[in-house]
Amino acid sequence: MASRKRNRIYHCDFTMNGQRYRQTLETTDWREAKKREDDLKARARAGKLASGVTAEFSRLSFAVATDRYLAELAVQRPGSARPTPERPGGDPRKSWEGDLMERLRPFFAEKRLNQITANDIRAYQAERIGRGKHPNTVNHEIKALFRVLKRAKLLGRIRDDVKLLRVKKEPKTILTEAEKRRLFEIASRKPEWQTAYWAALLASNSTMRPVELKRLLWRDIDPFQKLATVRRSKTEAGSRVIPLNAEAWSAIEGVKARADALGTYAPEHYVFHRLRPKVEPGRPMSSWRSAWRSLRKVAGAADKEKGLEEMPKLTKLRFYDLRHQAITEMLEAGVPEGVIREIAGHVDPAMTRYYSHPRLAARRAAVETLGTAEPAPAVVGYVTNYVTKQLREGRENSQVIEKNGTPGVIRTPDPLLRRQVLYPAELRAHFSSSKWDYAEFAVSKGSFTCR
Repeated sequence: MASRKRNRIYHCDFTMNGQRYRQTLETTDWREAKKREDDLKARARAGKLASGVTAEFSRLSFAVATDRYLAELAVQRPGSARPTPERPGGDPRKSWEGDLMERLRPFFAEKRLNQITANDIRAYQAERIGRGKHPNTVNHEIKALFRVLKRAKLLGRIRDDVKLLRVKKEPKTILTEAEKRRLFEIASRKPEWQTAYWAALLASNSTMRPVELKRLLWRDIDPFQKLATVRRSKTEAGSRVIPLNAEAWSAIEGVKARADALGTYAPEHYVFHRLRPKVEPGRPMSSWRSAWRSLRKVAGAADKEKGLEEMPKLTKLRFYDLRHQAITEMLEAGVPEGVIREIAGHVDPAMTRYYSHPRLAARRAAVETLGTAEPAPAVVGYVTNYVTKQLREGRENSQVIEKNGTPGVIRTPDPLLRRQVLYPAELRAHFSSSKWDYAEFAVSKGSFTCR
């Protein structure tokens, strides 16, 4: 069916593969309308054009569409939504995907999904970078937007025109034993740093992510076998059971003692629950960022009175780097990658290798193993002449047939045996028809002659 004009705006109405498509072309120019209609038909032919309920979803505003998308995602991923007082069963907005959508919402809230263009996305990238956000953070947000557009079957029309920001790969911060010792010694000094100290001990000895630590409930801790069960994570592979070593268990004992003192210990309460502005054991702690920044600044500073040198690596240490630290230490200790993936919650082995960063001492020990062979004797004179002479002597010796052939090997001076080994019946039949008859070979003074 041809395009039609309604209130000076062109609309298309056509059927493809038994499915009817009706939508506005959003133009008053018939040439542009024809071009857009042909593009829509090509997308419909490839199965990339929304129809029916999907088409209705694509016409929703971004705010309404994301709420519906997050509700669908919460059903597909049970436990991904964090509970709130208003919604104890879990609020879809309070999830990893929901946090990303909240950053996108102010910019795209008034637009319908089918109105979002590549120029809009590039403008969003520029705005976020202008606010000082890291390119990797902006890429995560754009990927979340792509997932919503894919749900509406709108991603194909703009994906090729939008490029993710380039992320400069920086070397990760891996602590030495001395740096790690000073960090935890400083962190244990002040009571206001206790939460960050206990969380850091757990992260560096169990590979748990910060979000996994915040969602940890007391019922997830097994005091008899000293196990921690991660039930909710940002990936499906993140659900796992982690054995706790002595240092990690000391952190659990410290948090348990505080919970007993506050009277907040209960199986359904959070291990790291909210303390300010009031104690709420049913709500997870939002962050320990302030305490972490303070303690790492003190840990990295020099102290001339105590004879402590400056450790600048500690002042820039991210809390998430402790997870990298744990994975690196296990790899350096020779723990199999399969076991590390089970502990860290990785699916792809490449991700485990990405998280591992061998320290300088491990790399030095590795290259030292390359120098175990004895060095070759020094060559006097020009190497080219020396090597050429050796090769020439080797070739002259290889021409002597008595030196080549020995019993029990293929290269033999006996031409009859040589014929049987190198020339089976099929080849002998072929050669017998030519002018060279290999059956008439004979030995004369140590060399082959042909009669």
